[in-house]
Amino acid sequence: MAGPGSTDAQAQRNAAMAAYRRGDGDALDLVARALKAAPGDGGLLIGEATLRVSAGDPEALSRLESIVARVPDWVDGQMALANLRWEGGDEARYLAAIEEALGRMPRHSGLWKAYIQLLAGTGRHDDAADAASTAREQGFDLPMLRLIEAMHSGTAGDLERAGALLADLPADLPDLPFQLARHRLRTGETDEAIELLDEARRRHPEDVSVWALTEIAWRLAGDPRHDWLVGQGALTGAIEVDMPTAQMAALARLLRILHSANARPVGQSVRSGTQTRGDIFERAEPIIGDLRSRLEQAARTFWNALPGQDPAHPLLRWRGAAPSLVTGWSVRIGGGGFHVSHVHPGGALSSAFYVAIPGSLDAARQEGWIELGRPPADLQLDLEPLRTFEPKPGRLILFPSYLYHGTRPFADGERLSVAFDVAPGPEGRP
Repeated sequence: MAGPGSTDAQAQRNAAMAAYRRGDGDALDLVARALKAAPGDGGLLIGEATLRVSAGDPEALSRLESIVARVPDWVDGQMALANLRWEGGDEARYLAAIEEALGRMPRHSGLWKAYIQLLAGTGRHDDAADAASTAREQGFDLPMLRLIEAMHSGTAGDLERAGALLADLPADLPDLPFQLARHRLRTGETDEAIELLDEARRRHPEDVSVWALTEIAWRLAGDPRHDWLVGQGALTGAIEVDMPTAQMAALARLLRILHSANARPVGQSVRSGTQTRGDIFERAEPIIGDLRSRLEQAARTFWNALPGQDPAHPLLRWRGAAPSLVTGWSVRIGGGGFHVSHVHPGGALSSAFYVAIPGSLDAARQEGWIELGRPPADLQLDLEPLRTFEPKPGRLILFPSYLYHGTRPFADGERLSVAFDVAPGPEGRP
């Protein structure tokens, strides 16, 4: 799709998109006006559809659907439409447009990449592997696509298929050691996995996912390096954030309004729950600004109490930097809901701040508690978490982003939280 044209159109677009990100009451009007000046602007079109969905407009997707039908190779539009349909609860049709596009354009690599991503992001890893195989048959039999097929085959539990694909890949493929290590952990070959992860860290020394898998492998093997990685007492902890009860209740009311979706977002960890769109800290409501200030102060206090700088350590290498909050979001989970075990690749520290919790959590069973260090289910490993924390309103949990983390389900009620990552400022980077 086309971008903005004239300088005036650009200024109008910038103002409209800023209002959209802030959640201003006139954002939809501003986006609509900007679209008159730039009717083919993809970002504005997606923003308009998202705003209309949030407003409960039953025809919210009509323009996006029409344009995607006319321009089926608009990959961003296909992704946005599939995501909005999925979050609206349309599990039957969320892939209809992109599947129709692939029927018309079977050799479009961007559409295949998006389609595989959408399948995997909704838990359909076996279908994602089959889609990668079909894409290869269309003339894209590239090593990276075979690696993607192997990755999703392994996640789906087809270890034989994954192993055959991985065995036939060139050794210089950048992500091969990491994916081979995952496969070796699934097949019980821990020592081989550790050797592969040593190479993966040499290739990608700052990759959070590589360090997360390293933690699991070192713990399984009893490797003495594990204590160095996670055994320093100040790397995880809870801080009680002081917020008046009335303000916490007002924050909860606002967050509930922002949870306009009917289903979890594509590619996110929440189950039986929803997640807000965009960066919540960009919103204009004063209560959000106050929340950010309180969380920044708490995160700074925690950061300053970390052990000294260690250039080899995935968290402590950044110890000399000033911490900065990056993208924030809210999660709302209902009865039976939880987070699957996952990591945040964009941060140094990750977090969970609790706004509201069910009144009847069973503490003995640790219902709704956050778990740090439990491996994801697809690794098929029987490891307990390293640490668990009880959720309480006003409590902020902070931990290294390279620790797998998830939550335990609870029977009834609502758990409302805000999460964010902490990244080092540029002045502290080596």
